[in-house]
Amino acid sequence: MNKASERIFKSGQRFAGEFIVIVLGVLAALAVESWSEDREDRVLEKNYLSRLQGDLQRDLQQISGARWASFAKARATTTLLYAIGDPLAIEIPEFTESIKSIDFSVPATDVISVEHMGGLVWIAKRDRTLGPSRVTFDEMIATGRFLVIEDDQLRADVIDYYSSVDGAEGLAEWIAEASSRLEEVLEPSGLNAFDYNYIEDPLPRLRDLKGLAVVLRDIRRRSLRHVYILEQVEESATELTEGIDEYLTNK
Repeated sequence: MNKASERIFKSGQRFAGEFIVIVLGVLAALAVESWSEDREDRVLEKNYLSRLQGDLQRDLQQISGARWASFAKARATTTLLYAIGDPLAIEIPEFTESIKSIDFSVPATDVISVEHMGGLVWIAKRDRTLGPSRVTFDEMIATGRFLVIEDDQLRADVIDYYSSVDGAEGLAEWIAEASSRLEEVLEPSGLNAFDYNYIEDPLPRLRDLKGLAVVLRDIRRRSLRHVYILEQVEESATELTEGIDEYLTNK
């Protein structure tokens, strides 16, 4: 090999060596960057899941309150139906075993803290929304960070839970529609639902109201349906909380 060829060969070797060093350096940098990003994602994941747990605990309290409110409406309307002599008062929609186990023939005044029958009219009209805590979930969706949750099943469970919450909120609006019709039926009596809190003996007025039994039965049916849905949402929230606990423990 002549000197010119030898110089070319050595230059090629040096170039190849430098190229390999550069490639290895780039690959190492990419590996470090990927490791760093993955570490940041795991920190984000833990933070978001911890926040979700807090949201779920608040939701469980809200669910319990909303379920009691719908149950109270069902008890109040049933007692009023019995009081005005509706023959269908005994026809209770039994959506769940928990509802089947309740004796609705017991007057709501024995169960709900009201001074007299007139208070049941207000309870039948009053609505309570669920008001779920969606801040963390909505933030994850809006920022595109929902995928930092590595586990596919856990992501699916989170989405399923908030879908069930949306369904429960929609049902609450459905109940509110029936409650608004109660005010329309009460209008000829010259009193609104709240005014009945101050009427000692409202039954003579109530018995004269056309269409009252139909509206009360509709409110009862929708309220008990809401109780059934909220029981499912509560179960979903509890299972999701336990699932997050287990996931974080095993990470």
